[in-house]
Amino acid sequence: MDTGYLSADQLVHSQQDGIDLVGPVAEENSWQAHAKDGFASTAFVIDWEAQQARCPQGHVSQKWQEHQGRQPATMVHFRFSRTDCAACPVRTRCTRSATLPRSVTIYPQPAYDALQTARQRQHREAFWQQYAPRSGIEGTMAQGNARADLRHARFIGLAKTQLQHVCTALGLNVLRLGAWFAEAKPHTTQHSAFAALAPTAA
Repeated sequence: MDTGYLSADQLVHSQQDGIDLVGPVAEENSWQAHAKDGFASTAFVIDWEAQQARCPQGHVSQKWQEHQGRQPATMVHFRFSRTDCAACPVRTRCTRSATLPRSVTIYPQPAYDALQTARQRQHREAFWQQYAPRSGIEGTMAQGNARADLRHARFIGLAKTQLQHVCTALGLNVLRLGAWFAEAKPHTTQHSAFAALAPTAA
């Protein structure tokens, strides 16, 4: 699957159903995650049973609260003590606020664990080798839609629709064989006139 279709909740539900969803998930988008020496949410040790989090400096969170996020999923929010954060020698790596303590919002344990596992997985070469066929599949679907109107059934009924899809697949195979024998060059990606104005990356 593509990144836009993957979420922590989908990863959890797919695991429960015995389905392995293969696709890159979005990395953490906080400034701490982008900073080379910042403390992202993964720098905190979560004690799910005690409902506490321990920061890299060893301080324990003072508040733990579940609330409804922007998405249907419930989120977990924890916050540290003002006293601990105010005296912290590495405060600038943790928060940009001058007075407020550090707080972090994460998914509940099943979704959090599934998301972290997926992020670790996508940093391996084997993952991208497994994911590589997706571009070919997407290309086939795009060609089927453009050349054979694959999204619209010409007949009513499952049996006739299935026959149409089989005939469409055979037709695409013939077209691709013809292109292969003719040594036709693949089409290049089309860029808009606006995109063409962008400077070339060094």
